[in-house]
Amino acid sequence: MLVSHRGHLQARLQTIFSSIDRGSIQPYFYTKQFGKEKTPSVVAIFDNGIDPDPAYSGSVLGRIFLDAENNLSCAMWPLGKEKNLPWRTEILLPNVEDFEFEFLGKNSATKPGKKERIRPINGDLAWRTSWPKSQKSVPSIIRLSIQENRGGNPLHFAFILPTPDPFVTYVEKKAI
Repeated sequence: MLVSHRGHLQARLQTIFSSIDRGSIQPYFYTKQFGKEKTPSVVAIFDNGIDPDPAYSGSVLGRIFLDAENNLSCAMWPLGKEKNLPWRTEILLPNVEDFEFEFLGKNSATKPGKKERIRPINGDLAWRTSWPKSQKSVPSIIRLSIQENRGGNPLHFAFILPTPDPFVTYVEKKAI
């Protein structure tokens, strides 16, 4: 059963991250710490495809977070201007003790937040532990580390996102 849970998580997150709705006028991808959460949530507007409930078909607002029962979950809301829209939650992986996202993106001059870590990999790119609304883009790669309640080694996942910004850089060297 564990393999199917992990497979579902990998497939669902790949679907979410590869279908981020960049045409939205709202910030379409960022991290945010809600209330007393120990780990920031990832918030994204993405194309949920066709759903039996038409309200959840097409673009929806999603939030990936650790719920009170230690499930890595995705809450979804239909996009709309009405207040108190209905929402639903999908369990992505049960029995999660902790998780951390890392995002590969352009190395910016902005100072990191209080709890953010930034690790440059070259002059242009850096891994960061949060993705502020001010980025106004999506990362090139997302890494996810999960520590399950059962202990043991953490699970590691990587997701490559379609992005107009190249994440492989080449340096031209002159021939001798």
